Amino acid sequence: MKTQDSEILRRSSVFRFISDEHFAAIEPLLQEEHYEFGDIIVKQDEAADSFYVLTRGRARAVKIKPDGEEIPLGVLKPGDSFGEAALAEGGTRNATVRCSTAVDVLRIDRDDFLQLVTQEPDLKQSIETTGRNRAVQSFLYQFSNFGRLPTPVLRSMIEKFKPLSVQKGNLIIREADGAGPLFIIEKGRARAFAGVDGQVRNLAFYRAGDFFGELSILNGSP
Repeated sequence: MKTQDSEILRRSSVFRFISDEHFAAIEPLLQEEHYEFGDIIVKQDEAADSFYVLTRGRARAVKIKPDGEEIPLGVLKPGDSFGEAALAEGGTRNATVRCSTAVDVLRIDRDDFLQLVTQEPDLKQSIETTGRNRAVQSFLYQFSNFGRLPTPVLRSMIEKFKPLSVQKGNLIIREADGAGPLFIIEKGRARAFAGVDGQVRNLAFYRAGDFFGELSILNGSP
């Protein structure tokens, strides 16, 4: 691997904080690949079995809706990475990455990575966090207007999200609970209701991409 590529990799958000010893263990696992303008590096819904760091050129990540419409998720430049979820969880790709110029990347296969993280658990956690944040960003772009926020604002917001699973029939919040937090429905459906004159009245229905609790935060009220 070129010295310049090694320096780019070392500065990337995923590998910046790992020890020199374990970074040295990663380098032999990296495979250099080259792509031309318009090439697809990874494709949405394909098996996720590798992780990439861009070392030269630019690429664009897009989410493809069922009707074929492309939703831009961001521009990738040298030092940026993608495919984190592939290393941590496997599964399928949640976005397509297409070259905007000629591109060079460094690739790590999932099987090689899993052997390495037994020695460096902090690396696995870093990759998982980055992958989860990317998945949330993709979801917000597709289902809510939050995805249109300026990138620095959106990134800061995503880093503060915490996943919450609620079983059918259980309450997410109760009337008169303290102020905040904000909730965004990622999957499933919910309804807001209140007791009025001894009867239950439905106030709103929520599905994927809908949010609630924002007025409580803004006003500091229950």
